[in-house]
Amino acid sequence: MFKDVTMYFVKNNPKDCSCERHRINIPTLGWIKLKEKGYIPTTKQGYIIRSGCVSYQEGNYYESVLINIPDIEKPPLNHFGLGIDLGVKEFAVIRNGMVKKNINKTAKLKKVEKQLKRAQRCLSRK
Repeated sequence: MFKDVTMYFVKNNPKDCSCERHRINIPTLGWIKLKEKGYIPTTKQGYIIRSGCVSYQEGNYYESVLINIPDIEKPPLNHFGLGIDLGVKEFAVIRNGMVKKNINKTAKLKKVEKQLKRAQRCLSRK
């Protein structure tokens, strides 16, 4: 019934395409309001719009945008290592001597699991 129309826009100039929280600037159409806000990263955050496509299908306009996201700088690594020993008796022993207890072996948790087991048994019989 409706004809599918697709229009591409390619960014040739850094100032051609820009995006704000609630609208996007397309070179051939101008500023267009966005229905759902926050899905396209804004150019104010440092993202660059490479190209895009506007399509019309069944009475609705859809926009697809290709965005270049800059690499995130990783923090520098420290010169010391960290050793963790996972054991049977203790949950974890760290290199500096700290011992982490296993929370799955506490008396309170065992009691709650036992109550849950009984409640599930009662429920399955009903």
